[in-house]
Amino acid sequence: MMILKDLLQKIDHESVSGDVDRLVSDIHYHSDTVEKDSLFVAIRGYQTDGHRFISNAFENGARVFMIEKDIDIPGATVVRVADTRKALSRISRVFFGYPDRKLKIIGITGTTGKTTTAYLIHSILTAAHWNPGLISTVESYDGDVWKLSERTTPEALDIFRLFHQMNRKRLKSAVMEVSSHALSLYRVKDISFTAGVFTNLGRDHLDFHKTMDDYFLAKKKLFDEMNENQRAILNIDDLYSTRIQESTGGEVFTYSMNRRDATVCFLHHESRQKGMSVTMQIPSGVITLETSLLGDFNIYNILAAVTTAVSLGIQDDFIIKGVESLKRIPGRCEILETPSNFTVYVDYAHTPESLHNILRAVWGAKPATLIVVFGAGGDRDRGKRPAMGKAADDFADKIILTNDNPRSEDPETIIKDILEGISDKSKVSVIIDRREAIQKALDMAQANDGVLIAGKGHE
Repeated sequence: MMILKDLLQKIDHESVSGDVDRLVSDIHYHSDTVEKDSLFVAIRGYQTDGHRFISNAFENGARVFMIEKDIDIPGATVVRVADTRKALSRISRVFFGYPDRKLKIIGITGTTGKTTTAYLIHSILTAAHWNPGLISTVESYDGDVWKLSERTTPEALDIFRLFHQMNRKRLKSAVMEVSSHALSLYRVKDISFTAGVFTNLGRDHLDFHKTMDDYFLAKKKLFDEMNENQRAILNIDDLYSTRIQESTGGEVFTYSMNRRDATVCFLHHESRQKGMSVTMQIPSGVITLETSLLGDFNIYNILAAVTTAVSLGIQDDFIIKGVESLKRIPGRCEILETPSNFTVYVDYAHTPESLHNILRAVWGAKPATLIVVFGAGGDRDRGKRPAMGKAADDFADKIILTNDNPRSEDPETIIKDILEGISDKSKVSVIIDRREAIQKALDMAQANDGVLIAGKGHE
């Protein structure tokens, strides 16, 4: 709890009307969650406007309102700000006592690999006794409770609330995925990151960012305001890393599968029946790691995690233990054996690049027949759909097209777009109902086949 006037001393605001000595018991941006003496922040979203729910918030007990518009609210204190999204981040940080300052926070951004890299770093930090929390696309961990996530990066209020809970549980660090949406919408603007990781940039979210350059500039924000006490961990095999390296003020650490001048560089790997062995050069020498993960793309994720650990000064034995002890990442190249002796792979791949990568990895395991089930999201970038079809056509023997999340679009229209990228239509089946499509793939599979179910992953 805080007195409003104490909060206002720490944030920029344009005007205040009403009693500034009011007690603020909590902060909310959903009117339905408001309780007595709450501060309600009215955020303008893409589908609705929080200003429309001010009366509901008042009825539920809010007596302090942070708004962008000129609205009179009798019986309440009204704080006018230029941008309520920016203000929500700042006021949340102040209200919860700057909880990010008490944690070493590692943020991971990029088109693919964020979740796997986050779990790998979390496992290394656990092995090193850094007591890490986690905020990921799949779930969050505050030191006590694992909770399923609603989005990759929560709103700023929810992030600082989680950090506060981590402080209370005496955690020392936190690993979090940082989406381009979060960077564009100021959800992580006020977080003091110890390190930031850039995995790669591929085609995604162009319904939101419109161009690849806008998409990249959103990712780049994580590194733009870094100082010499912060670390920037960059994949120098991705050309976009050069632009980040030129502009960041952070100390740069690099990783690569192709270049020997990187801080951490890949040397060679050996495939195993249930994973692979990866050898790399790090500043202290050569190390070899055994992992249950598959594919070149996961070598990149391991390199990113190891480079992050190197930048933090973590000992080699903790790095090795952390990577090798991670056996499962929910919905990320999860491998399930079956009584019929075929293998099922469940993966979150939902972009052309990620679908290509997981298909190539499964194909590399040499299944007798490779069956893939996938679709594409509706009301999103239509341009990536034919490219996803081509990725499936390049590797799969049999393709089952189905729903992913059509939203308001006609599922058949989405599938028609995917079909444009598939030259051999004879290997395609269309089953709109996803459950039926998965069942069909399992029914088709025989001994030594591989079935990849892509798109929803842990969902």
